[in-house]
Amino acid sequence: MTNKKEVVEYRDHERFKVKSGAIAMIRPLPAKQEHSKDMSVDGNAFAAVAKYCQIINISKGGLAFRYIDRNGESNEPFELDVLFIKDSICFTYLRNVPFKIVWTSNAASKNSSSNLRTKLLGVQFGKMMPNQISQLDRFIQECTIR
Repeated sequence: MTNKKEVVEYRDHERFKVKSGAIAMIRPLPAKQEHSKDMSVDGNAFAAVAKYCQIINISKGGLAFRYIDRNGESNEPFELDVLFIKDSICFTYLRNVPFKIVWTSNAASKNSSSNLRTKLLGVQFGKMMPNQISQLDRFIQECTIR
């Protein structure tokens, strides 16, 4: 008798690893941005508002990314953009992607600071406009490893 377990894939869309330079940018919702500006350490309001995150994988249905969560920021609602930057040039910019969070977890971290925690977040895309769908298709075509 064999004791093999089959891995069953429940996703509707194939996931792809991304090339270096694939970034998810998260920004607090507009109502929260004024509060975030006040909390800026160095007076740079943009740095306090936008957070750049490493995309782990992406599909037509959603993406997973890694980011540093300072003092429980992951509980704050945010807007999501998807970018691909190479040699300081932004080749693809998908703005205000509709999404819902489907999972979150703590990532193993080598950093011993209690204020910095690496988190993994998985999001499912919502209903996109036709131009967003074509930008997502372009991103998957040009910015993923197949």
